[in-house]
Amino acid sequence: MPSLDAGGAERFILDLIRNLDQNLFSPTLVLFSHGGFFEAAARQAGIDLIILRKRFKFDPINFFKLYRVVKKLKPDIVHTQLGGDIYGRLAARMLAVPVIVSTEQNVQIGESGLIRCLKTWTAKFAAKIVAISQAVKADALKRYGLPETKMELIYNGLETGKFLLTEPRPKSDKIIFGSVGRLTAQKNYSLLIEALAELKDYNWELRLVGEGELRGDLERRTSELGLTGRVKLLGLRADIKGFLAGLDIFVLPSLWEGLGLALLEAGLAALPVLASRVDGIREVIRDGQTGILFNSNDRPDLVVKLKQIMASSAKPELSILGKNLQATVQARFDIKIIAKQYQDLYLNLLSAK
Repeated sequence: MPSLDAGGAERFILDLIRNLDQNLFSPTLVLFSHGGFFEAAARQAGIDLIILRKRFKFDPINFFKLYRVVKKLKPDIVHTQLGGDIYGRLAARMLAVPVIVSTEQNVQIGESGLIRCLKTWTAKFAAKIVAISQAVKADALKRYGLPETKMELIYNGLETGKFLLTEPRPKSDKIIFGSVGRLTAQKNYSLLIEALAELKDYNWELRLVGEGELRGDLERRTSELGLTGRVKLLGLRADIKGFLAGLDIFVLPSLWEGLGLALLEAGLAALPVLASRVDGIREVIRDGQTGILFNSNDRPDLVVKLKQIMASSAKPELSILGKNLQATVQARFDIKIIAKQYQDLYLNLLSAK
């Protein structure tokens, strides 16, 4: 995979490695470019890391570095993630690695034609392509022309005990909205800021954790709308549980999501969630039962839902939504359940060889 930069997929991969049965598996994590935000956590957990240090986005020398690493390790399984699929699958195929597995972590919006062709070609080398949601599975089947038998559905998960919050939140007249995610076009935070700008008469604050290429644009728009001091871009933060403990409502206005690990973290914190009505999110949030959905990229609808929330912020209905989501995440997305599914997949594929 490319790196351990701050992101839900990267954190999931660390959690997965930590929760594999170490009596059965001896994993090595190979990173193409650099360690990133989670490198220290990986080393603290005792994960064997190899960093190739690529020089630019498409660095052919990195392929030969990876080839040498795989040749030296002689693995039984190569599992590729994120931007590691093309080089990883090709190197593993050339070296006759018994089992190749890949995971599709998101709906691939804006993928170039060249990358799509290369991923379609190298996907033939994989025994299984894991999709983290039904939405991602449907996208991969269509995009890469994969047969149904090539795909496996395994949701991402997380260590539920790390984010579980049961203590009541401090009372305040101000409603604190918040989100965790990269500051990119996908997350659509500009829509949320524009919608809240229409509700200046309400007593609210927005807190965003994350970094990305749109930080400057969001800062400028916040200033133009006169929201400086009410919209806070907090950058990267390790203590996500502490951040969530200070929120009243978690908002995820994404244009698309494979699943949304931040959504699961908010659920464990028993936070009421307001999210866009897109496929990956709808596999977690049932409107009116485990959260509130608004039509994707629809500012008027988002404004209406924000008004409803602020008008009923002290009512028990919102608390019930948060508790329902917490129960859902604990039951369906615990990393121990997910790691067991991956272990079974690995062992079944190996036994078939």
